[in-house]
Amino acid sequence: MLMDYKKTNTFGQLSGKELFEAVGKSLYGAFAVDNVIIGSVSDDSEGLEILSTCYQGKFGEPSYLSLAEVPEAEVVKQGTLFIVSETLKKQYPRYSHRHAGLAATYIGIPLFARNRQLVGVLSCLFQNPFNCVDALQAYCDTFLTYLGQEVGYETLLQRQVKLRWQLEEGQRVAKVGSWVWKLQEQHFEWSKEVYRIYDFKDESVKPTLSLLSELIHPEDREWVLDTLHRSIESDGVNYNLVHRVLLRDGSIRYLRKRAEVLRDSSGKAVEIRGTVHDVTDVYQISAKLNKASRQLTTTFNSVEEGIWEFDLERKEFATSAKFWHILGREKPIAGNDLDIWLSCIVEEDRKEGIDYFDRFIQQQHASVFQFEFRVKPSSRIALDGNECWLTVKGSIVARDENGRPTKVAGIQRDITHSVEAKRQLDRAQVVFDNTSECILITDKDNKIISVNRAFEETTGYREKELLGLSPNVLSSGIHDDKYYQFLWHNLNHYGHWKGEVWNRRKNGEIYPEEISINVIRDDNEEIINYVAVFRDISHWKKAEEQLTFFAYKDPLTGLVNRRSFVKRVKQHIASIDDKRGQAFSLLFIDMDDFKSLNDLYGHDFGDKVLVHIASCLKRELPVADDICRYGGDEFCVLLPETTSGAARVWGQRVVDSVAEAFVLDDIEVNTTVSIGISTYPESGETHTELLKNADYAMYNMKGQGRNGVCQYDGALQSDYIDKLKMRDRLKKAISDELLTVYYQPVVDARTGKISRFEALVRWTDEVEGNISPAEFIPVAERYGLIRSLGDFVLHQVCHDLKQLHLAGFADVSISINRSVKEFISSNGLPPIWDTIESYALPLKSIIVEITESTASSESSDIQSLLASFKQKGIEIALDDFGTGYSSLSSVVELRPNIIKIDRSFIEGIDKQDNRTLVSLIIDLSHKLGIQVVAEGVETRKQLEILREMNCHFVQGFFYSPAVPLASCISILEAQL
Repeated sequence: MLMDYKKTNTFGQLSGKELFEAVGKSLYGAFAVDNVIIGSVSDDSEGLEILSTCYQGKFGEPSYLSLAEVPEAEVVKQGTLFIVSETLKKQYPRYSHRHAGLAATYIGIPLFARNRQLVGVLSCLFQNPFNCVDALQAYCDTFLTYLGQEVGYETLLQRQVKLRWQLEEGQRVAKVGSWVWKLQEQHFEWSKEVYRIYDFKDESVKPTLSLLSELIHPEDREWVLDTLHRSIESDGVNYNLVHRVLLRDGSIRYLRKRAEVLRDSSGKAVEIRGTVHDVTDVYQISAKLNKASRQLTTTFNSVEEGIWEFDLERKEFATSAKFWHILGREKPIAGNDLDIWLSCIVEEDRKEGIDYFDRFIQQQHASVFQFEFRVKPSSRIALDGNECWLTVKGSIVARDENGRPTKVAGIQRDITHSVEAKRQLDRAQVVFDNTSECILITDKDNKIISVNRAFEETTGYREKELLGLSPNVLSSGIHDDKYYQFLWHNLNHYGHWKGEVWNRRKNGEIYPEEISINVIRDDNEEIINYVAVFRDISHWKKAEEQLTFFAYKDPLTGLVNRRSFVKRVKQHIASIDDKRGQAFSLLFIDMDDFKSLNDLYGHDFGDKVLVHIASCLKRELPVADDICRYGGDEFCVLLPETTSGAARVWGQRVVDSVAEAFVLDDIEVNTTVSIGISTYPESGETHTELLKNADYAMYNMKGQGRNGVCQYDGALQSDYIDKLKMRDRLKKAISDELLTVYYQPVVDARTGKISRFEALVRWTDEVEGNISPAEFIPVAERYGLIRSLGDFVLHQVCHDLKQLHLAGFADVSISINRSVKEFISSNGLPPIWDTIESYALPLKSIIVEITESTASSESSDIQSLLASFKQKGIEIALDDFGTGYSSLSSVVELRPNIIKIDRSFIEGIDKQDNRTLVSLIIDLSHKLGIQVVAEGVETRKQLEILREMNCHFVQGFFYSPAVPLASCISILEAQL
């Protein structure tokens, strides 16, 4: 075979692909080599990067050949010529490189670089037996030097491209770009990632300082540029910061910038090298946990990484300065980095970490090593005082010829904030899962993405049934479109809505919810979630219905109560335009000798009689809602558009109906009523006058023999005379201080200890002797003496209470009965708290009991007044609770600290109805956080029943009647 050796001289003039293809063609032409393969050995020596293949003069694409069970592996291993003839298929059955299956002979020649380092393999494959090996080798020797050098150079180029790609890919993944600013030339250079970070599609844009300045957010621009210039001027200023940039599309990104200033021998700054890290995602996630930008920056700084490398053979542990900065320490100088680092780790975690690292090295197949650990408090303490957590993460970066790891490298990161955040999220998840409030979360399209356990228990739905559905799956169909339009209007304009909604459970049951819906937005004010928090208020609604009933209805008869009736009368008067043309009448009805029925048959029987009377009234009168149980055995009726004459007819019908005998509990009952009539406007023009005059007429009827109807007229005025005489004598008694104050103990029902006293005023008149407060207090209220009377009692009580405190009973308080009329206008008198403080008494030592006049009139005015009392620390008690003088509506509106159950209920507490009502009042009071005092306790049996009902306090003759101050001191001393 003849060969043109002159052609070989041209190989030295070629390079790269041209050289590889020339070699392939030359070998094919000179020696009929069917397949010429030129490959470079990979960095791990595990394969060949195929640079060129030439099959019968035709070239293939670059590829990769694994050095497992192929003849090239022997060439790389021995570094010498390697030949396989005739037995190629048998020796290497898996040799599957392109067209290798057709080859009969293989000749492999090692390729060396200038430094005699093996860099590649030249493989020649023949389909037929080949016997001119020496000639082939001699021919190849003419270009092997060039070829080895070029393969080595090509390998270096590939490594450089790979490294550059890895660098750019790493920057892209990490969102970290690099930059250089040559100060003297004012020349900037950016990496590709910086262009991406600043959203520049055109990489030909030349970076300048002015361009950078324009991109910095206007609110950050001044301090960022100031920091940059100061870092250039002084080594004492570190250019390491986070700021915002405003991109051309209007979006905002957060960037972390770090830079190093290079200086010449004179200290002048000549160049700055730095990095730009896009941390926008981190800031958006952190913003959901904490909106404070300083805390976000601190959190981000805390997760900066330190670099480490561990040589397993030399046991050398190399670290960066940042690695130790994370630990709050300086980098060790002595070189014992590993021992010092391990000493910083909590012992328990250190042992576990070493064991985990050893297993990682031994298993070899594991690609990443990651371990979290705590730092000893003596080594570093977190700013908030909590334990510090770090994580190390690494991977094997070098192995020996046997594949055993020789070097491991990685990072160390402070994860204290992440651990604490996870704990907070775990705690939040616990709260989310275990709170009694129902929680529903939807995405921006109002599709359900999460519900909590309480939601599932309340609605009957499981979370997996609702995911992706709209909340309208719960709709009851009760609310119309306008309702939901209003709801969405509030959400869209104000970001929240709160109200009541009727929804449907999975079983079809409709129930009420108290719900609050909030809109969750991201930093760009885009809606990301809707969060609804609600609770089933079915039991509230039932309690509300019950309270509403008791607030406006009489619980025994179901008739309108006194407060509601008075309101109706006032509204009716206000609706009248022509006083002369629109008359109406009131019937004031009182049962005759009702006390005898109670005494004879008991209060339960008396209650049934009252219910019967109410039924008669509803049967005989036109509108049931205009019939009122005024209190006790008294009823009132409003007759719209009814003259006095017509009212008398209606009244007589009631008298006749009630007078008919009826059987109750096998007892024939005969009872009668007395009715007084007042007509608007001749009997009065206000509700007070009409009710008062109807009451006068009713009592006049009783004086005439009962069981009849009496119309109010001028003859009833004589009653005023007696009231006026009493008024004058009472006025003199107040001014001359002829009244006295007695005190009745209020006792803890459980312990029997005195908690406080109630002050009760007494009057011994020169003309009539002892006059009951029930007689002179209404006169005082009616004729404007109640304020001076109340002021006298207040001063006397404060004086006496001061004496009790000086006697060693500083915890004792006293309640005083006050009419609301005393507070509506001060009439020059100081406020009640000023009087209390003038005696150097704590405000809480005086309790104000609101008398009968509060239950109806002026109720709209006293709420602000009572609120000021409570603000000062003065407690409020609602007296005579359960009678006609007060009602549950008073509890709802006035919110007293104490209610006092009237003695009329306690007297009959052994009866089931009374006991049920008292128990209901006590239970409701407990739920409303109101103390209860039972008045009129006279027997041990009553006390025991009240104790069973958990009544707080009792008051009555069982313990003591009202006594003078001296007796109070004696009673208190006896308790010691």
